[in-house]
This record gives sequence, structure tokens and C-alpha cells, in this order.
Amino acid sequence: MLIKADRQDHILTLTLNDPARRNAMGNAMREELTAALTAAAGDPQVRVVLLRGAQGSFCAGGDLTAMPPEDPATAARRLRDVGDMIRLLAGFPVPTIAVVEGAAAGMGAGLALACDYVLMAADARLLFPFTRLGLIPDGGLLATLAQRAGASRARRILLEADVLDADACLAAGLADAVHPAADLPAAALAQAEILAGQAPLAVAALKAVLASGIPTLEAALEAEAEHQPKLFFTADFAEGKAAFRERRSPGFTGR
Repeated sequence: MLIKADRQDHILTLTLNDPARRNAMGNAMREELTAALTAAAGDPQVRVVLLRGAQGSFCAGGDLTAMPPEDPATAARRLRDVGDMIRLLAGFPVPTIAVVEGAAAGMGAGLALACDYVLMAADARLLFPFTRLGLIPDGGLLATLAQRAGASRARRILLEADVLDADACLAAGLADAVHPAADLPAAALAQAEILAGQAPLAVAALKAVLASGIPTLEAALEAEAEHQPKLFFTADFAEGKAAFRERRSPGFTGR
């Protein structure tokens, strides 16, 4: 089993589980992760997904032992499969949190930056080795890195095949928080619990709008007109309004 799934209440933890190879992303792991994400996307009990790697390493990137594939056609199919996985993760209907310990290299960095939140251990790092290997970035990094760090900084990072420690990632906007390694699991769980307490239907609508990045003003106004009238008539909005008036925490049901 290359992906371990563990759900506690509304929080699902997916663990990349090939520690002997520092959780490198081979075909079998990619297929299992895609299947696990697909199942989670259809499970109303899942409100947050934590993505992490086993035994202190997030993901060493793509499996170099399987590169190059047999022929260019096989390579193209694999890249399409990678694209499907990244699209699924980036457009996921509930919040996703990458919990980065050790190294997130290449495809591993792509997985992390496709998540909504990136939490890093103080001794973790992101590696972008593509040009040093004679490749271009994959795993969606040509888009997600620029969305977080800005176009000019992303260009420099990718052209120079940078290795960024956790503090540099935080400064560049690639990490949302950095914690001592021993504190990271508890910090990730605390963040997940906050997100799991939000209204599921509203979160899903918000994520759907933001899946392609920050919308234009016109697109934002159109999205508001599409989603908000439906949300006004949900049980969750009634509960949120009642909780606000009664100065208590809401108990959302996703209805």
C-alpha cells in the first residue's frame, strides 16, 4: 500500500508511503493517490485533507529509475495522468494542507504547491532541480509556483534550479507557516480542525471559483450571482446566522 488513508472525524490524512525511496512518485503511487483523492472528493464526511509523507520525508519527486519511459507516446500518457492528478488536487472541493517534512523535490514540490495550505517543518526544503536534469518543471509548477511567489521570482527559482529552505519558502510565499519539526503534526491538525469547522457548501463553492486562480472582477461578480442565491437557502446559512446571533460556534452539516 503506497498511500495510507486515515480519517478522524472530518479530517482525512493521506500519507505517501514508500519511505525506502523517500516517497518518490512512481506510477503505482500516482495511481493510488489519484484513486484516494477521487474517493475523498465524493465522501461528504471529508471536510479537510492532510497530505504528508511517511517517516519524515514528503516526496523525493518523480521516480528517476523509471525515466525515460519506453517511448515518447508513453511519456505523453504519463504526463497526462500526472496532469489529471494535479488538477484533481488543485481543484479539490475541500481544503487541502500539505504537511512538508524533509524534502519536497520536483514533483513533490508540485504536489505541495497544488494544495491550499503548505505547512513546513523548520528543517524542510523545496527543491526545483528540473533544469539541472535537462527537463522543464512538471506537476503544475509552471503555474502554481508563480501564483504563490510571483512571476519574476518563480522564473528565477526555476531557471536556477533552486533549493529553498523553510524560511526562504515562508519569505517567498511558498509556505504558509513554519513550525519546529516536533510541533508540525499538531500544528497541521489544529489548522485542519479550523477549516473543518467552516460551512462545507460555502467552502466547496469558494474553492470552485478559485480553482483557476484569482478571477477577474467580472468573473468574481458572476460567480457571486451564481453561488450566493443557492447558499442563502441552505441549512448551514441558517445555522451560521443563528450561531452569530447567539455568540456560539456553529455546527454545520453540509446541507
